[in-house]
Amino acid sequence: MASHRFVHLVESELIKLTNWKEINHVLEQAFVSVSNKDKSSGQPYSSQPARSFVHVGDAGALLCMPAFLGNISVKSDSSQSNPAGPAARTSSLACKLITSFKDNPSRNPPLPDIIGNIFLFDETTGQLQATLEANYLTGLRTAAASIVATEQVFLPRIADKSKLVLGIIGTGVQGEFHAMGFMKTHKFVQVKLWNRTKARSEQLKTKLTQLAPNSCNPDVNISVHDSPEECCTNCDIIVTATSSSVPIVFKRFLKQNVHINAIGSGLQHHTELAQDIYDECSVFIDYWNGAKAELATLKSTIVGEVGEVVLKQKVVPSSGITVFQSLGMAVEDAAIGKLFYSKYMEQLNKGH
Repeated sequence: MASHRFVHLVESELIKLTNWKEINHVLEQAFVSVSNKDKSSGQPYSSQPARSFVHVGDAGALLCMPAFLGNISVKSDSSQSNPAGPAARTSSLACKLITSFKDNPSRNPPLPDIIGNIFLFDETTGQLQATLEANYLTGLRTAAASIVATEQVFLPRIADKSKLVLGIIGTGVQGEFHAMGFMKTHKFVQVKLWNRTKARSEQLKTKLTQLAPNSCNPDVNISVHDSPEECCTNCDIIVTATSSSVPIVFKRFLKQNVHINAIGSGLQHHTELAQDIYDECSVFIDYWNGAKAELATLKSTIVGEVGEVVLKQKVVPSSGITVFQSLGMAVEDAAIGKLFYSKYMEQLNKGH
């Protein structure tokens, strides 16, 4: 049967299947699934254990992130052929495996230091259905998580959403995914960029300028800035995507009402923002279990999970500074893996 045909999807194929609105849709369901405690509610539900590590001597490590995600739709109701009917529900059983080997870039030929694959299984039989190269998908799902968090936590209090300013602090891989994802799904009058190495910001500006005609605002102003303060000034939404172990964004940089998506990949997940921000902001998280382990030293007010906001179990502030402290979840990988596999199989079956 075609549904049991094993496939391996590489990045070039995944790029052709990319649709940001569909990705945001499944990521919102991933958020809901970890906050929903009632499997009979009709909402998505999930199971994900803590991530596990295997160290390969001094050479590297293997990270394992398994998850089950139940009662999800891979397409929103509005994208169905019958818009009046409910979106079909399915499940996803997946495990992302990531290897990290620091010497890979210096090999001949060079290899990525981080290599990931999502293994997708048939949730009824347990058969392996597909493997999907995960580096690209991880970039997409991390950015989509920030977009969904911003939509749920911040945008409802903004009356005029046509004059938004986006700031990207750190223009590496995650900064690029975030800038592209936000521009494809929301209208910005300006996108401001800062990176320690200015050339990287200039490179991203070139890419975003090429993307602009196909974004929500073809006339968006994309600018490169010399300091984090200059980049953050007048921003409504900020993304911090650096590996900094010391604060680079301070409260004096910020508007009174602003939302920050903190993606930092340092040893701690909350070192990019100064304590004077955390003293006053409201923090939202992807899941409590992860926050208890990885944000144990964070001194701030954690309001709740983004999924709790979607389910109307938690209320968002009407003003002030909000922060989405992004940790990443295995259920996000299960969600995006199922989406791309379903899209690929649908395309394959149409071809026959």
